[in-house]
Amino acid sequence: MARGQIPSRLVIHACPASEISRIQIISNWTNQNLLLGFQTGSADLKLTNQEAESLVSELSQLPNCTFELIQSGKDSGVLFMHQPGLGIFRGELNAAGSIVLGEDRLQLMLEQSSGNHREFTRLLRLALGQSWDDLLEPFRAQEYSENVVLLNRAG
Repeated sequence: MARGQIPSRLVIHACPASEISRIQIISNWTNQNLLLGFQTGSADLKLTNQEAESLVSELSQLPNCTFELIQSGKDSGVLFMHQPGLGIFRGELNAAGSIVLGEDRLQLMLEQSSGNHREFTRLLRLALGQSWDDLLEPFRAQEYSENVVLLNRAG
């Protein structure tokens, strides 16, 4: 692995079939069962932080492309999620894969919420990328539910 490159996993949850030729790093595409006319695919990569950010920026320009990129270093990582209606989310990860918020970010959220619990909860959900997670979860679940069906049929 070249200096500064981090193991990364790119998952394209949904990309219009007409656009997949623009994504050269994924060679094996399958039909996306949740969206007619869309494809899904993934790739394990080794990317520097700058390469990852450039890739996310390029992919976000594709119309109706939903994806996530996870960079997993030894002690920390980065999660990028993109959904066309929301744009790009970027979160810092700890070694366990949980999104980490710094003290300064939490202090800012407390100040912005002015003691309003509902507003603080909204800001916290935004900082943790909950809206992106909510929209990506059906794609993630669909990927694993197909495996579960196959296991159930085997036994």
